[in-house]
Amino acid sequence: MAVTHTWSVDPNLKTKSQDGHDDVVYSVVWRLNSEETVGEKTYRASSWAQISLDTSDLSNFTAFADLTEAEVLAWAKATVDANATEGEGVPCEEWEAGHERNIAKQKNPPTQTQTAPWAVVPEEEV
Repeated sequence: MAVTHTWSVDPNLKTKSQDGHDDVVYSVVWRLNSEETVGEKTYRASSWAQISLDTSDLSNFTAFADLTEAEVLAWAKATVDANATEGEGVPCEEWEAGHERNIAKQKNPPTQTQTAPWAVVPEEEV
C-alpha cells in the first residue's frame, strides 16, 4: 500500500478583533498524520505546528460562525507553503515526503539496537 496523509487543524482557534471585525482567526495548529499498513502492521508518522495567519487583508473576511475546517485548513496549508517560499520551514509536500521517508525507515530500519555481550539479560526476557 501507499502512505496515506491526513491534514487537519485543531478546532481551538486563536482569534482577535481587528479592523472592525470580531473573532478574526490569526493562529492555528495544523496536524499531519500519515500511515501505511503492510500486512497486519501499521506504520505511522505525525507532525504538528502552530502558525500565524496573515490577517493584513480582511476584504474576504468569513464570520467565525461560518468557518469550515476545510477553509481554515486551506489557510494553514497556504501559510505553510508561503512561509517555505520565504525560507521559513518546508512546503506541505516536503512534510509529506518526510513522513514517507520516516515510514520507510520504520519498515526497514537502517540501524538496530543490540544488547552488549557482557550484559546480563533479565530472566523474564530469556
